Amino acid sequence: QAAFDSVKESLASAPILMLPDDSKPFHVVCDASDFAIGCALIQFDDEGRERVVSYQSRQMKPAERNHPVHDKELLAMRYALIKFRVYLLGEQTFAVYTDHASLRTAMKSPI
Repeated sequence: QAAFDSVKESLASAPILMLPDDSKPFHVVCDASDFAIGCALIQFDDEGRERVVSYQSRQMKPAERNHPVHDKELLAMRYALIKFRVYLLGEQTFAVYTDHASLRTAMKSPI
């Protein structure tokens, strides 16, 4: 019963979002599955703990589900940058994190 109550309480409580702090850099984390894309905008607080400023996600359209994996990951990155543009425009630097190896290689390549 205690475990059930703990899970129920966790599901009922909303995650706490941090207000954006313009003096700290932003970090964008994005990912894609076979059916959906999602992203989070993160900053670190004064104690160095990761704090979420915003979450975004959506289901993929039927045509998008047919794309190869690296295109889905790029779609998630594009979606994140569009959704978080109000925070990222004007920032000198921000980091984008993805778990897809081919995208990490592409991001490190000079243009």
